[in-house]
Amino acid sequence: MAFWSSLGQTFFISLFSREIREALNLSHGDFGSYYALATIASAFTLLWLGKLADSIPVKRLSLLTLSCLCLASLFFATVSSLVALVIGVYFLRLWGQGMMSHVWQTAIARRYVKARGRGLALAGLGMTCAESIGPAIIVALLAFLDWRLIWVIIPAFAFVSLAPFLSPLTKRTDGQDGAGVTGPSQHADHTTSPAFTRADMFADPAFWMAIIWLVFVPSFTVTGLLFHQIYFAESKGISLLIWSANYGFYAAAALAGSLLSGILVDKFTAHKVVSFAQLPVIGFSLALWLADGPVILALFFMLFGLCSGMPNTALNALLAERYGTSFLGAIRSVTMPINVGASAAAPILMGIMIDYGASLGALMALLGVAGAISSGGAFLAFNLGLAGMPKRGTRA
Repeated sequence: MAFWSSLGQTFFISLFSREIREALNLSHGDFGSYYALATIASAFTLLWLGKLADSIPVKRLSLLTLSCLCLASLFFATVSSLVALVIGVYFLRLWGQGMMSHVWQTAIARRYVKARGRGLALAGLGMTCAESIGPAIIVALLAFLDWRLIWVIIPAFAFVSLAPFLSPLTKRTDGQDGAGVTGPSQHADHTTSPAFTRADMFADPAFWMAIIWLVFVPSFTVTGLLFHQIYFAESKGISLLIWSANYGFYAAAALAGSLLSGILVDKFTAHKVVSFAQLPVIGFSLALWLADGPVILALFFMLFGLCSGMPNTALNALLAERYGTSFLGAIRSVTMPINVGASAAAPILMGIMIDYGASLGALMALLGVAGAISSGGAFLAFNLGLAGMPKRGTRA
């Protein structure tokens, strides 16, 4: 599910940016605006849809999510107007970036306790794999296939490669020491973890001081770079083929960062690790700004990969660690829209900045400052303990 969530991820959709803009006569800012509109709409929908992870078994919800994503992809192949573009992006973002990611992350965080960090890291390798091989494959396919045909072939392959195997892949195993939803009526968390509701989370100072930024900033920075990657490559005088080839460094760093983050979380707790997982944001902003030559470009992609691999593992573990897993679907149905909303804000804001002639330095300064705010807030809240621990309110 992590791998095939790529159909609704920005890095994948942005690879067709030139073809879509040419087909509909759109500028960078125009496309970013429509993309943001559809993404924001999907974020609001997730507030309701995400709660299904607390009541529907993983197998059934996984099949529903995969089916809807594949249908959304087939619809996207028919896009020929602005209205259809917004509708197509809305469903891709809702079922791809939103629900495909939400389902597997919630299931792993809920079913594992002692190995939660490592479990999230290992499952997240699917996304890392997609990000590493996807760009090169799509660039190669676009050389001899129409972009619409690609949007027919790939979802068909996604469905037949996953749907028939969902039953054995989602069954419980002896190594799962956490609770799991096995039927609509089972909500209890049988572990020793706390059980906080969404209302409890909103009353937690750490949510406003740190967690909201830990969710927003990585999504904003990574999405902004991926969505406008063609612009960044052209601004540095790098061909898209060479740019895409460097995703090998990205994948290696994302793999290493995700596994390292998972190991550290299981050893020291997510509360202690999560602030440091945000630091690569500052590093890759400086690297791309100063990039000159293949070595610095490779360094940028490695830091970019760390930014993709480390924060998500630490953050998803933090939510389960801090609020428990009984209502984790409902809690993540709040954080997922923030994540999606950030991914909506980045294309439009950076697209407008590009249209108005903002320099590469200005764009990278925006991302670097955001990374510093995210890391600083988390360090104050968790490492220095200024936010304290959450308190239980009512269960209503």
